[in-house]
Amino acid sequence: MQNFQKINIEDKEYFIIDSIQNLRAEDSFIYRKNKLKMFKGNGESRKYVGSYLGASGERLSDFFEYSNWGKAQEDGKRIYPTIQQNCFFSKSNLLKYLYDSRIEYQKQEQIYNLDISDFYNSNLESINAIEKDKIFFSIYDVSDFTDNQLSRGYIRSDDAIWDLWRKLVLPKISYLSILKLIPIVGNKENQKPLFYFRILLDYQFRSIVHPKLIATTAEIEIEAKVIRETTKAISRKGAYEYRKKVLEHMPQCPFTKITEVELLIASHIKPYSICIKEGREDQALDYLNGLAFTPTYDKLFDQGYITFKNNGELICGTLLSSYTWERLNINPNAINKMRIYPEDREEYLEYHRQYVFQDDISDLT
Repeated sequence: MQNFQKINIEDKEYFIIDSIQNLRAEDSFIYRKNKLKMFKGNGESRKYVGSYLGASGERLSDFFEYSNWGKAQEDGKRIYPTIQQNCFFSKSNLLKYLYDSRIEYQKQEQIYNLDISDFYNSNLESINAIEKDKIFFSIYDVSDFTDNQLSRGYIRSDDAIWDLWRKLVLPKISYLSILKLIPIVGNKENQKPLFYFRILLDYQFRSIVHPKLIATTAEIEIEAKVIRETTKAISRKGAYEYRKKVLEHMPQCPFTKITEVELLIASHIKPYSICIKEGREDQALDYLNGLAFTPTYDKLFDQGYITFKNNGELICGTLLSSYTWERLNINPNAINKMRIYPEDREEYLEYHRQYVFQDDISDLT
């Protein structure tokens, strides 16, 4: 268990022994009131989790410890066998998702059948009414063997939380992450795994500077023009100087130790677009709002897969597999983690942890 990443839930530590990430919310699953205008129908409460044949099928069966996908019949009739009983959603995760998606609920960048802002408060009330942080439920196999030629594995639950999380899911921009956990304390050999279901919002939407926050079309056009002109002006007078100072202050990527300036990116800690939107050109050009990374690690940081504490210690999120971390030459559990030297970057790092990093810091520290 040494190499598995850890996560803290309700002050209990768990190893993440496996995960299924980025299960997108397909239209067939979307709750009818949340559907986009281009789609009709009521939506189904079964969720696609992957193909159950071939190599991907072995992976699916190993993850859920269930191998009878789409085959269960009794006296010629279809039955729906239980896959796992130890599944749970977290109240804190559902609240965080609602907070992240609040602007889309209220202003609606996408075109929906209905005004989904009407549902935000009722969804929030439903989640706040839940008494415990872990909400357990069972899942069963609803893969249809007779007409499912693509061998698609589907899961479903009759527990109330299943209906509630469906009501939160927004099309195209929401996705499901499932972590397979084992408690760190206790006899691990005899413990059954827990399956932590998390609903997440796509990073690009979560960090969007929403144009509809401005009252009128005319104001939107004026604001867009101001931002474009500001960006051009800053690019002319400051982009080169910003990059130069960032690389002078941090002359190598902390992960790869590469120092060739041609391979280094001056990555903004507080995103450039947010600085411009807030009218903080000084922050957009502040070399302390920058870190030097090679491209792969710039991507990890820019999209919130990693972040840093105020003391510079690395924090790894839970949206990548242990195999991927190994390939990246990063050990999320290392006692002496790789670190940067923050030096007056605390304000920017705080912003990154709160608004860019894709995990809940309290679960990982």
